[in-house]
Amino acid sequence: MRKMLNQEEFLQKYGEIIKEEVNVKEIWSFQSETPITKVFKPIGSQLSAKFGKDTGQIISNGKQGNIRELGEGKVEVFSPQWGSWILDASDYEIAYEGLDAHDTAVEGNMIAKLDLQITPELEREGVAREISRFLNQMRKDADFAIEQKVRLTYTTTSEYLRAILQEFDEMFKGEALLLTIEEKEADWAISSEFVSWNESIHFSLAE
Repeated sequence: MRKMLNQEEFLQKYGEIIKEEVNVKEIWSFQSETPITKVFKPIGSQLSAKFGKDTGQIISNGKQGNIRELGEGKVEVFSPQWGSWILDASDYEIAYEGLDAHDTAVEGNMIAKLDLQITPELEREGVAREISRFLNQMRKDADFAIEQKVRLTYTTTSEYLRAILQEFDEMFKGEALLLTIEEKEADWAISSEFVSWNESIHFSLAE
């Protein structure tokens, strides 16, 4: 039988994959400050069409928690006196009391919540990623060899973009294979202008 992973083991094994696939900065486990209760909510119209007069018993026993999950969306609602009924995923909904549903997803026993607040740090990193993609597109358009390192110069009046070039200097050198990054005028044929939020920077590349 496959061992179930706890939160810390799950994050250790899959954390980097999740960050890459979902494009998130950090992942951490949390404990809810309030109890979270899983609530079974049958869809009456669906049940009536399938189970007729048994619908009331299904709803009543479902609310009492007399439910077994069978997999693939199916659940069994059972009654000590009246037997049991098998429901498909379209026959019910699952809600979670005590959980803020905003930016939250639930799958099995796993609850995931996104913190969508954009901090100044994340904003700068986002722009840096855009610049990195822009520089690599410049390389591609110029038909540089994949492994060839090149020199980059730039000019800008934007203090914001200048600060990003300085802060993420090593990232740009690694991702765009740059030998040097200098702020100066350069009359090189390979040049292009990057614009972000009405601020611009002029890049030039050379061997």
